[in-house]
Amino acid sequence: MAGLVPLAVGLLVTGCFVVFVLGWRMARADTLENWDVADIALLRDQNRRKRQVGPLDRLARRFAPQLGMLLGPRITGNIRHRIDMAGRPEGMTVDSFLQLLVKYAMLFGAAALAFLLLGNYLSAVIALVATPILPFSRLSGQQRKRSEAIDNDLPDFLDVLAVTVGAGIGFRSALDRVSTRFEGPLRNELAFTLHQLDVGVPRRQAFTNLRNRSNSDAMASFVSAFLQAEELGAPLGETLSGIARDSRREAAQRARQKAARTVPRVTLLVSMLMVPPVLLIIAVGLYLGTGVDVGSILG
Repeated sequence: MAGLVPLAVGLLVTGCFVVFVLGWRMARADTLENWDVADIALLRDQNRRKRQVGPLDRLARRFAPQLGMLLGPRITGNIRHRIDMAGRPEGMTVDSFLQLLVKYAMLFGAAALAFLLLGNYLSAVIALVATPILPFSRLSGQQRKRSEAIDNDLPDFLDVLAVTVGAGIGFRSALDRVSTRFEGPLRNELAFTLHQLDVGVPRRQAFTNLRNRSNSDAMASFVSAFLQAEELGAPLGETLSGIARDSRREAAQRARQKAARTVPRVTLLVSMLMVPPVLLIIAVGLYLGTGVDVGSILG
């Protein structure tokens, strides 16, 4: 019995050490490493639903449907189209955008009322005008960035796609394989187009939807030329190569136009920041160097 006590103590210490090491590894490991993508998306959706909602969000959620009815189906359809062209940032929908408009209206409306009470009518008008401008300008900025990203990636995508199709791979398989090599908005739009093809949407309609969503001149040229080549029966590989050359030429032209617009802005900025201090330094140097009494001259 006396010899079993040290053995029991040794086993207990060893067990505690093993439990400590396992717990330490579990604490340091990534909990989402072995999870499925669908489970992670479901968990994030549940966490988003469990997120604390403030009183302003509750009011915006309450009045958003009334705002949608007030705007009408035409304006809400235009908002939906703009959200699609912006790539649905952060899962934005028409309802969430209307809630954002309601929150801006409540915040800037309160600011406009405060300015009216203070007698500052110009600031009140500016606050009211900023209510619709800020959300739509934010959406337009995201739309512009997304369009530029698509324009930059499309020539390389078309080159690889032309080589893949020329190797004898079907267009649907080539489009799926090449799109996985890219990142960003181009891959997302192509994945959505492939999903539409999988669920039975006609090819012409799927690519027309792609052209309407992307808001990119290069993508519009690609879709138009591709649909025309498909109708006329032209060789797809040569058509894609020609579209890639045209897209690259248009991208170079856009880069030159952007550089040409940048030069006057830089010149104006340098003129506003550098010329007045230099003139002031020169005037002070001349005054100190000549020793003229300006007070006596001006009386």
